Amino acid sequence: MGLSFESPIFAFRKSEIQTLKHNIPMIRVGVWIVIVSLIGVIGCNEPGASDEPTTRQDGDRSEEKVPRSRADEISIEIRKDPKNPVLYARRAEAHIAEGSLVLALEDINRSLTLDSVNAVFHLSKGEILYAQKKVDKAIDSFERALELDGNNTEALLKMAEVQLLLRQYQECFNLANKALRINDQLYQGYFIKGYAHYELGDTSRFISSVQTAIELNPNFFDGFMMLGSFFSSINDDVALDYFDSALEVRKDDVQALYAKAMYFQEQGRLEEAMELYEYMVAIDPNNGLAWFNQGFIWLEYYEEPQAAIPFFKKTIEVFDGYDDAFYNLGLCYELIGNFSEAKSYFEQTLEVNPQHDLAAIGLSRVMRRS
Repeated sequence: MGLSFESPIFAFRKSEIQTLKHNIPMIRVGVWIVIVSLIGVIGCNEPGASDEPTTRQDGDRSEEKVPRSRADEISIEIRKDPKNPVLYARRAEAHIAEGSLVLALEDINRSLTLDSVNAVFHLSKGEILYAQKKVDKAIDSFERALELDGNNTEALLKMAEVQLLLRQYQECFNLANKALRINDQLYQGYFIKGYAHYELGDTSRFISSVQTAIELNPNFFDGFMMLGSFFSSINDDVALDYFDSALEVRKDDVQALYAKAMYFQEQGRLEEAMELYEYMVAIDPNNGLAWFNQGFIWLEYYEEPQAAIPFFKKTIEVFDGYDDAFYNLGLCYELIGNFSEAKSYFEQTLEVNPQHDLAAIGLSRVMRRS
């Protein structure tokens, strides 16, 4: 039992950094350096989870309904064998998959009530608590798992991840290395070490470690993306190879397509960038960044504000809270001499974001001219 390490131990989100070029905001991708736990990508931040089992009794149901989910199916088994801790652990996994960390925590606590010396149950509880950002309690569970089974590689790697989060790098290396001595095929261990090397500024060991992780797991999407983003940040075309490898793992993945398009854009390979943005909106018409960046290229690189307008309007259509799209529309209309429209869009920018300094400056500018 326990959350599977088939998924990467870390997920990375692209950093959307506002860069001002000639007063025009642009979205770009930086090196992916934000840690998100394996558990964190489940996306279930449910408040109010208790560490103790609730009083719900599965045997209270008088009728067996047609199963609607995996958790429902396991509930039927539990009613037949209510003292089986493994069944509650299995249902906890099902609750996680179905998006409920609260119910998952309740069930893993039931498992531990029935079997308090099961290391895997403690590990699973720690993972759930970690997902709920209850790091101190998660550490207690991971440590208890290791007290019961010091060679549990998943627990070792989770503790290594925690030490990385706390910037306790030597302890992170110690834990990851211990796991790798037990099983040298654990790609997650190399990835954790690589991430630690990155934070310590040792780029050669960072690259080597993440490359090893990829060799051990050729489907390790986040490894390809991290190396691609790193090489993109130093303007090295090898970034494209890593982005392409990521796209082989996850065809049409939005993050990989966007990262590749941004690399083309920042290298001045505008036709290739535009082709990718056009492809992105063809497969997902609601991709606001792809619409926005097409408009940005028309405005900033091609200096064609009239041509840029439809793209920024489309951005607003799919993302009406995007202040920079309103601002760029104001700028486009100002550049073509339509000051009343420019004034309107600068005002709308400030309604969305009252702290948008460029919009305030733009509004002052066009009011003097209108």
